[in-house]
Amino acid sequence: MNKNKIVRNVFYLIKRLYKALISFFKELFKRIEFIKGEEFEECLRKKVFKKNDFELVMKTHDFHENNKDYIESSLYPDYLFREKKSNKEFFVEAKYRENLFQGKVFWCKEYQFRRYKKLNKTLPVYIAIGLGGRPKNPRQIFIVPLVDIAYSSLYPDFLVKYEFEEKRKNLIDGLMDKIYDYEKK
Repeated sequence: MNKNKIVRNVFYLIKRLYKALISFFKELFKRIEFIKGEEFEECLRKKVFKKNDFELVMKTHDFHENNKDYIESSLYPDYLFREKKSNKEFFVEAKYRENLFQGKVFWCKEYQFRRYKKLNKTLPVYIAIGLGGRPKNPRQIFIVPLVDIAYSSLYPDFLVKYEFEEKRKNLIDGLMDKIYDYEKK
C-alpha cells in the first residue's frame, strides 16, 4: 500500500470517529420530549400504520437536521402515508402525552392548529394521540380526523370514540408496564 493511500485511510477513519462522537453526544443530550415523540412515532408505524397496509411517502425531519439547516417541509405533520388498497394519501401528526393536563390533552399550539386546518383542505389530516403508559406502548391510542376537531385541546370523553383498538400487550410490554407501574402515579 502506498503512503498516500495510508494517510487518506487514516484521515477518513478519524473523520468517521469524529462524526460518531458528534452523533453520540447529540443523542446523549437530546431532550426527553424529542425521544418520547420519536418512540411514539415508531409505535404508530409498527401498530397502526403498518408497512403492509401503508406506504410512507414522507416523514418530517428531526430536530438536529433542522438545527443545522431548517427544512421547510418540517412544517407539515409528522407523516404522509398512502393507503395501499385505495391509493389515497393523508397526513398524520403524532402526539404522545403521559397524562392529562387540567383534564385535557393539549395536542398543539394555536398557530399549528391553523396551519393543519389549512393543509386539511388539500389532503386529510389525522391526529394520532398516545395517552398514558410508555411512548412505545401507550395505554390508549386515538386516531382523530382533523375535520372533527375544533380546538387545540381535547377532553377524554371526546377522544373515546376515536380510540384505536388493538391487542396492546405482548410479554415484554406487560413486563415493562409492571416495572414502570403507571397506575400508582
